[in-house]
Amino acid sequence: MEDNTQFIEETILQPQKRSSFLKILCILSFIMCGLSFVFGLIGIYQSTPEAMQKNVEQIRLVNPEMADQMENQMIEMEANPYTKVAPYLGLVYTLLSFMGVLLMWNLSKKGFYIYAIAEILPYTSFIFMGKNSLSMMGPPGANNSMVAMIVVVMMVIIDVVFVSLYAKKLNEMHQ
Repeated sequence: MEDNTQFIEETILQPQKRSSFLKILCILSFIMCGLSFVFGLIGIYQSTPEAMQKNVEQIRLVNPEMADQMENQMIEMEANPYTKVAPYLGLVYTLLSFMGVLLMWNLSKKGFYIYAIAEILPYTSFIFMGKNSLSMMGPPGANNSMVAMIVVVMMVIIDVVFVSLYAKKLNEMHQ
């Protein structure tokens, strides 16, 4: 009977402690989620046709050729209905990621799976945006596909590293 009481006190009544490594991972992820949320809100504002046209006109004063390229990109984006919901989906993915990190902070394994899915989902947008999705991501006037591909590869590497590091700490989490 005494063994059962001691077991209950050690496992249920004592708050579980997270390792320093898991704490640092979660804090870094919280920071990244906050930044992603802020940039997501900015992206929603900048994806409105009015804001995009204003940017084109400002660029036209400096470089008319680049402004024409931006207008062509705007026309391509308007033709694809997915581009209208993409900024909002980015916020949803960020909130899912935040929820996963919050659950992992509370030592729940479910958080890892939510986080991993939330980190994979943004890459599905390339399927829906079509063959020109990479060229629309880069800065106008440059080799857009190459710049966008470098950014995407860096994002994938960072996501894989973080998911892998969290996976190594699954043994600290419960259910």
